[in-house]
Amino acid sequence: MANDRNPQWSRHLESIAEELLHLSIACDVRLRDPGVIERIIKNDDTVCGRKNEHGFRKLRALVMATYDSLGKSIDRIGPEETKKVTSAIAAAMQKRREPDTDG
Repeated sequence: MANDRNPQWSRHLESIAEELLHLSIACDVRLRDPGVIERIIKNDDTVCGRKNEHGFRKLRALVMATYDSLGKSIDRIGPEETKKVTSAIAAAMQKRREPDTDG
């Protein structure tokens, strides 16, 4: 995923999204489902479909750090540009998370 206007923020936020994807798979969590992020922040590991205490701790810490990174991105490049970057990343991650339907 490249963003010509803000490549450093694209890379940074994309690396966070990659790790969130890996941890969500390891813990069997669907991050985009309603209420899931809030439950993770509240330290509710019953949101996981698979018991993985270490993975959940890392996932929770990264979710909380993501808010900090998004805030910094909004401050540095603005809300509109941050939205463009995060929307593109979210679409790419969603595509990777979905099962392959080609065969």
